Formats: sequence, structure tokens, C-alpha cells
Amino acid sequence: MDGTPAIRVGLRHRRTSLTDKTKLKDSASRRKTFAAALQQFEEQMSAAKVVSAATRPINLYYGLAQAGLAMTAAHLPGTWTFNKHGLKILDMEPEIPDVAVRPDGVGAFQAVSDATGSERTTDSITIGSLWNSIPELTEAPLAGMTSAPAVTFIADRQTSVQGEVVRWSTNSAPPAEYLRASICVDEEMPTPSDRKAWLAAFLPKYPGLHGAQLWGNEEDAFREIRSRRFSVEFCWPATKRDMEEADIDGFFDSRAPAYRFNADRFLRPSFEPAKAPPTPLMSWWLILYSFSMLARYQPRKWSEALDVDKSPSAAVLEYALDIALEVIPHLVLEGLDQEPLLLAKPMAF
Repeated sequence: MDGTPAIRVGLRHRRTSLTDKTKLKDSASRRKTFAAALQQFEEQMSAAKVVSAATRPINLYYGLAQAGLAMTAAHLPGTWTFNKHGLKILDMEPEIPDVAVRPDGVGAFQAVSDATGSERTTDSITIGSLWNSIPELTEAPLAGMTSAPAVTFIADRQTSVQGEVVRWSTNSAPPAEYLRASICVDEEMPTPSDRKAWLAAFLPKYPGLHGAQLWGNEEDAFREIRSRRFSVEFCWPATKRDMEEADIDGFFDSRAPAYRFNADRFLRPSFEPAKAPPTPLMSWWLILYSFSMLARYQPRKWSEALDVDKSPSAAVLEYALDIALEVIPHLVLEGLDQEPLLLAKPMAF
């Protein structure tokens, strides 16, 4: 099992610490399944670390599926076991970014989504779209992707008023307060004449921007950071006066939750209109299921995609599988705890 030492210790500690806090306390069957499933998760992750990328997706997915069984045993009321994936790939012939996975009946994907509070998806989603929605993977694009990416979201932890602040008396209305946040987009900044059209195309892709308006005008809200990276500042009317930091954090948590590290927030695109995407845990679930199916049933295609001397996708596919070794244990620990576990971000040198 990979991940940081703290994550590894935390996962092993949950083997006992969750017993009295969850549905495990009322059922010997749940407790035994929970323990066995987490043991298998650890062993599959350890196996994934030592095999090559040709086989690694199989270990990663089945390890994650066993961790999912532990989550349902601990948290899901009613029927908590499953014996199907709940997913299907109809056609493995397209290029990897265009291979699509869709829900199929009721199985592991649906049960773990319910146990962890993730939105269930009902439509097919391509590997390329899933890839681009995962914050770690947007840094290493898969050739051929055209979908909207996850973007950095920087929230202001204080309310603001627009325009110049003026004195007001008890007989006059206080100035309106707003919550502010900026997003960072990795593409060329649109020209002033194109910004209205850019916003019209961009906003519907991100449920977290529902109800947002620009902070200021189109000239002031857009700022170039560097070549092919710019920011846009948005705002929302404050839900009440004198909001505390906890209230502001809660507002932004519903739109762009903090992810893995303190103060790291990402705005993630929807896969279905006006519907939140599956959580990062369940998005990784979908992509690892897809990779495992390709590795099992299309081993020649998968091996050719991993040929670093011939395939332009080989390096980033290897990167994704390396990153999964680090990310999956963290997300599994959050799924078991049913709350975020935010770490201090490592310093970059």
C-alpha cells in the first residue's frame, strides 16, 4: 500500500477505530467483511506497486473495489453487499480518450457512491472527460482530450462590498456584501470582445459557478497571469450579513470542496447538465475500472498504448497509474471517515 506514512497508519488504525462509530458495531457480518476487505485492499495496493503499468490497473481497481466494500459495510444502511461492478464499457475499440463507461444496473459503483455521498451518474462518460476532471491529471493531458478540465478555485475567506465603501447611517441600508472567488484557466485569455461569448460557453460546464457574476466589469475581472494562464474573478451575494469564516467555507465547500491539501480547491466540470460530477473518489473509480477492462480484455491495445517509444500517451498513462498509488489510499481514508482529511502541501523546490 502506498500513500504517505500518515495515510498508511490512518488506514490501519481504522481497522479498529471505526468499529464503535459506524454500523459495524451492530453486525458481526459487517465487521468480518470490513476487516477482510481492507486486508485485500492493502495487499492489492502493495501488488500494484511492484508490477508494471501493463498489469497495475487490475490491482488498483480491484483493490479500490475491496475498499469500497469496507465503506459500504461501515456506512451503508440496508443492503450493503454487492456482486456486480454496476458499470459497463460497450466498445473498447475507440482511442483510449474516447472509450466510454456507463452505469449498468445496480452494483459496486452505485453502492459505494451512496455510502460516500457521491452523485450517481446516469450517462456514459469518456475516459478523456474523466481524466480532465481529476485535478492531479489535468497537469498531464491525455492526447486527444477535448473536454472541460478541473480548474483551480481560490476563495476569499472574507466578504466584500462592490465599489467604493461609503459611510452609512442607521437609517440607510448597509452596503451589499459579496463572497468572492477567482478561477485560474490554462488557455489563452479571450480578447475583451470575446469575453461575453467565452463566459456563455464556460459557465454552464461548472455547476459550482451557479449564480455567479463577474466581480466588476469584463475588463477588470479578467487578469493574465502568464502565457496561456489567466484568472477570472467571480462573486455571489452573501447569504447573510456578517458571515463567519466557517459560513464562508461552507458556502464554497458546496461548490468547490477543498481537495486533499489545505486551501486547495478545484472547480470540476459536470458530465450531465446542471448536475454535480461524481466525487474524485468515484471519478477515479470509473477511470480505473475502464483501465482494468482494457488491460484484461484488450491487452494488446493496452500494451501498445504503454509503449513509450511509439505511443504519445505512454508517459502520461504511466504518470496516472503512479499518481493513483498516492491518491487512492488518501481518498479511501476519507471515504471511510466520511469527511475530508486535508494535509499540509509539500513544499516545491
